[in-house]
Amino acid sequence: MANQEHLSQLQQGVENWNFWRSQKHRLQIDLIEANLIYAEVSKADFSGADLSLANLGGANLIGANLREANLTLANLSGANLSLATFQDVTLCMTNLSGTNLSLANLSAVNLSLADLSGANLSGTFLRNANLMGANLSGADLTNADLSDANLAGANLNGANLSNASLCETELSGANLSGANLTRANLSGAVLRKTDFNGARLKGANLKNTDLHAVKLDGAYLEDAKR
Repeated sequence: MANQEHLSQLQQGVENWNFWRSQKHRLQIDLIEANLIYAEVSKADFSGADLSLANLGGANLIGANLREANLTLANLSGANLSLATFQDVTLCMTNLSGTNLSLANLSAVNLSLADLSGANLSGTFLRNANLMGANLSGADLTNADLSDANLAGANLNGANLSNASLCETELSGANLSGANLTRANLSGAVLRKTDFNGARLKGANLKNTDLHAVKLDGAYLEDAKR
């Protein structure tokens, strides 16, 4: 359960919260299981805070500082996280369905088993991110940078990855059926047993990829580079 003093400070508004945190900057913030649904916490300082199991569904977190925060198993569905700081944040098994993460920097972030279905990740930086087993079905990943990321076993069914960078990305066992990979760069990607059934790969870069055991039934490969 959340520390009631910490929760009370936050409920007094972001300006008060950030000032209080500046005075108590070494205090370990405990907001475990806090109910912050639809909270207006834009630009709030949550650095180092424990928000595991917290309910932040629909919250306004634009520009929030989440550096080194723990959001394991938290609910962030429908939240606006654009321009938030994610350095060293933990988001494994977090519900991020329908969130706005456009242009966010999630490089090297742990998102394993997270639910990102229907999320807006257009232009997002996900280099070296751990997305193993994550649910990205129907997500918008246009122009996203997923280079060197781990997407083994991830569900990308129907996701939009047009113009995305997937260079050297681990995609073993991933489900990309029905995904849009138009002009995506998959050079050097690991594609063991990857499912591309019905995927659109027009103009995609597949150089230096091993397509052995890859499922391509009904895939559209016009102008793909191999």
